[in-house]
Amino acid sequence: MSMLGIEISYNDYRVLSFSKITENVSTGLILGRTFSTVWVIFSIAVGVFTCILTLIDFSVKKDIAAPIVGLVMLCISVFDMFHLLVILGVVHTNLDLDSAIYITWFVSRILNILLLILGTYIIINLKEKHVNTDREKKTLVKFLGISFFMISIISIIFIINLKSIPSVFIHRDNFFTHPLEIISIVGYLFWGGYLMPKVLKSFDGIFFKMLILSMIPAIFADVHMAVFYKNFDVEYNFAQFLRLFANLVPLIGISLNYSRNITTQHQMNLILDQEVKSKEKIQQDLERRQNLLQTAEKLANMGSWELDVKTKEINFSDALYKIFGYMPNSISPDLDLMYNMIIPEYRAGYKTMLETAISKQTNFNTEYQVLWVNGQRRYILAQGRYIQADKKIIGTCLDITELKETSQKLSQNEALLKEAESIAHNGSFEWFNGIDHFFWSEEMFRIHGYQPNSVEITLNFYEKLIHKDDVEKCKQTILSILDEKKDFATEYRIYRPDKSIRYVYLTAKVIVNHENEIIKIIGNLQDITELKNAAILLEKTESIYKTIASNVPDSVVLMFDTDHKLILFDGPIITEVKFKTKLSQGIHLKEIFDEGEYIDNKNILDRAFAGEEIQLEKDFPDDKTFMIDFKPVKNVSGGVFNVMVVMHDITEIKNVQKNLESKVEELNSSNQDLEQFAYVASHDLQEPLRKIRAFGERLQNKFTDNITPEGLDYIKRMQNASERMQTLIDDLLTFSRVTRTDEVYVDVDLHDEFQKIIEDLEYTIEKKNATIDLMVNHHIDAIPSQIRQLFQNLLSNAIKFTKEGVPPLVEIKSEILKGEALDNERLEQNKDYCRITVKDNGIGFDQQYADKIFELFQRLHTRNEYQGTGIGLAVCKKIVDKHNGEIIVSSKQNEGTLFAIILPIKH
Repeated sequence: MSMLGIEISYNDYRVLSFSKITENVSTGLILGRTFSTVWVIFSIAVGVFTCILTLIDFSVKKDIAAPIVGLVMLCISVFDMFHLLVILGVVHTNLDLDSAIYITWFVSRILNILLLILGTYIIINLKEKHVNTDREKKTLVKFLGISFFMISIISIIFIINLKSIPSVFIHRDNFFTHPLEIISIVGYLFWGGYLMPKVLKSFDGIFFKMLILSMIPAIFADVHMAVFYKNFDVEYNFAQFLRLFANLVPLIGISLNYSRNITTQHQMNLILDQEVKSKEKIQQDLERRQNLLQTAEKLANMGSWELDVKTKEINFSDALYKIFGYMPNSISPDLDLMYNMIIPEYRAGYKTMLETAISKQTNFNTEYQVLWVNGQRRYILAQGRYIQADKKIIGTCLDITELKETSQKLSQNEALLKEAESIAHNGSFEWFNGIDHFFWSEEMFRIHGYQPNSVEITLNFYEKLIHKDDVEKCKQTILSILDEKKDFATEYRIYRPDKSIRYVYLTAKVIVNHENEIIKIIGNLQDITELKNAAILLEKTESIYKTIASNVPDSVVLMFDTDHKLILFDGPIITEVKFKTKLSQGIHLKEIFDEGEYIDNKNILDRAFAGEEIQLEKDFPDDKTFMIDFKPVKNVSGGVFNVMVVMHDITEIKNVQKNLESKVEELNSSNQDLEQFAYVASHDLQEPLRKIRAFGERLQNKFTDNITPEGLDYIKRMQNASERMQTLIDDLLTFSRVTRTDEVYVDVDLHDEFQKIIEDLEYTIEKKNATIDLMVNHHIDAIPSQIRQLFQNLLSNAIKFTKEGVPPLVEIKSEILKGEALDNERLEQNKDYCRITVKDNGIGFDQQYADKIFELFQRLHTRNEYQGTGIGLAVCKKIVDKHNGEIIVSSKQNEGTLFAIILPIKH
């Protein structure tokens, strides 16, 4: 299509164009030049990479054929670099640009095919002459590389010095504009059709199979170059692209060669790894079985022996030595030694049993005792098996000494348990799932009024023993156990055969298998009838006292016995009274009070136990005052058995009048001080300040030339100090006016107020490049001047305390909420409130200073960092408090600050 100049268009829009470049189009066609440059650069890179890979292949396999082709491509890449510099105009020759570009292409193709033919000839002949040693191969590679490189350099020098080219190279008027391209085409046909088949007979690698394919794009590249009209036209670019493709084919070949070699090596490695792992696994399995056997013998405290019937040779395992009381391999085992280890009363029987097993080729098992060298006796369980094939007897010896001793102790413990159950009146039981029958201990029968094992215990039988009012509760307990499968405890009543009713307390443990199915239930049952009756009586008595104690307002009630121990404590304010230790039943008087108070209270209690009723008033360290009454509690005969101490809190009553008088005096004094301060601040302080500032300005303006720089600095500092003093006085006056204002509450449009504040701060906002995002559209009842002062202070702070290099962003929002939604106990739950939030992206502060910033003269930064007096936020707090609202702040260092102001809608 490119050679025929095909063009596809629609409605004058060129969809696809392979039109030839006409004569009136410049050689420096930008798009064609760009693509041509890209193809040449890629061709150079591919040639270099191919050479590197072939040299790496040579260093591994010492095969000289591939690097010869790689060196040819490297040298052609060097010449192509010269061709690229000519295209880019970096290198200039004696020829015009069009001629220089084509002649460098032509020489590059001729040089490429000549070096390929030369290299292929060398490969064919080397195979016959056999260059044997690695050193000879390396020398040959270096020689060929230098030779090819010198040929490329000579070709470059030749073109640079070339004055002109014959007209036969370029015929613009013919179809074949560059007819000499036929030379390289013939060269490729000769190389690919004659020489390469000979190479493939000796080298069947993927690289050479792919290399011969590079002939096809190379020939087509020369065909396109034979018909191109102008440099950088379609045929020219397509020829450059095909040359790139011809270079890519060998690179793909050497890459595939590497891939196949790696795959083959990987498969060989896998086979070797599998063989090694298989052998290691067999070895590990043998070692594991041996270790497992030794471990099993140690865990089971069992040893093994082997007796050859013909030779009478016997072998012990390491564990068997220890069972007989010896260190492993410390003695040479034989039959006589084994017989002598057995205690005489068992020795003859064991010897007869072993000889019978040998003669009759049978098995045996027996139990005997051995005597250790230290005099200790051990119980042994022995087994033997005759092995017909090997003519041997293999036996095991299991040390069952602990088992024997445990069995004896178990018998003793069972007798002790029966005795303990009888004394404690506790019984035990066991029930297996799926079996209706219960196992009861002897005491279980006695608790229920039966002789041991006199009746059979089943579920139906036991249901009749349970009190009729507790049957349903017990059934529900059983159902819950079957469902939850957890340990449980319950209390219920039973009938005895004599119709008496007993209280019992049952605790049980549920045993389950790995599938969480119940296997059995074991438990204990105790007769608690006497304890229950005593507890009921005590509960009634305590209930009476607690009812009295909990209903005495603002008081604490304590009850002491004759040993001065606390037996009851209660009262509405018991948690508010601080004692030496936490109150608990049974605690002694000395643990409740310090030593001095203990002696005083002990004397008073002794007087109360003597029958005296005592009342006294006492101040506690936590500023509380109590009226304390000591009341003797007498029995029917008139004897005092307890003393009730009633502590009644009279702090509020005592302090009400005192507090009222004190607050009136404080209020009057505060008002007088405030009025006096306001007068002094507005008259006596401001007038001297004005004079200081006025005279300072005159000194600075009139006598600047007569005052030293140090003096001018003093004047400047004086002016700054007086200005800060003036600001401080104004802020204090503002703070004092908040509480003394006579202004009334009116309807305030918050949006309008914020707009006015933003207009007042317009210069500061522009200077700081601040952004104010205002989303407020509500009305509240408020004092306009104070509301304006409140939000002006907050907005000013948001713009002032900013991060360096970050433009301030302030978001102001409002919403209406009910008091209950604000989660603040100081707000009325059913009242409507307006919450206004002022959020900035400034420097923020540590949240631990959230309360401190609302105090007078509190600053978190120095005056050199940020100006101010530390009064602004205190004024804000005063204003919010005067409006019966709340102001809350949340902040993080370097993450900005959020102020939330909650104000009532109506006053």
